[in-house]
Amino acid sequence: MRGLLAIYILFGSLSLSGQSSFESGFLPKVILSKKYNNHIKWIHSIESRTDVFSDSFKIQHHLIDLSSILSVKTDLYQVFNIGYILRIRSNTVIHRTFQHYNVINEFESSQLAHRFAFEQFFEPHIPVYFRGRYRLHYQKPLNGDRIDNREFYFKLGNEYLWDFRSNELEIRLTPYFGYQVSQKDRIEFGLDYRTLKLNDNNLWFRTTWYISI
Repeated sequence: MRGLLAIYILFGSLSLSGQSSFESGFLPKVILSKKYNNHIKWIHSIESRTDVFSDSFKIQHHLIDLSSILSVKTDLYQVFNIGYILRIRSNTVIHRTFQHYNVINEFESSQLAHRFAFEQFFEPHIPVYFRGRYRLHYQKPLNGDRIDNREFYFKLGNEYLWDFRSNELEIRLTPYFGYQVSQKDRIEFGLDYRTLKLNDNNLWFRTTWYISI
């Protein structure tokens, strides 16, 4: 936790120093999944965003995301996802559809996961626009060679998002600590740093609760 706090302070200082836009807040999320067989899984999630700092310190609920994903595992190391997200932001409703291709590399005591994604956005009075994404995740248990119940693990993610409408690249860095509560649920907490331009930086504290039924 000390390490995450130090990273938070570092990113916040770098973003505020000489920059014109910085936002920070909380991103709590709950993910509920149901496995039907060895290949098919249905995943639902709810996520909210609360701003704590945006030009000045204030607490304000910003948006909520509701998602549903059909996940198809083709073999031990490859997964295809298709899904839908409903975003409610103020008085605006945004619809998003997406497709994911996931590849997992297993090592003796760690895991490296790649995700390639393509997204379509549908907003009122705005033409449909698209975004491409690539994410790399590294995961390792803090004790032993595998993640057992009641043990902590570390996850580090790096993601690149390309907006085809604005031709802009967003970069995200996500260091997390996770705790495997049981075979059915685990909790992750950490930071989500996002930068779109040199003058547009966001730093969020994220908590995610995974529940399997």
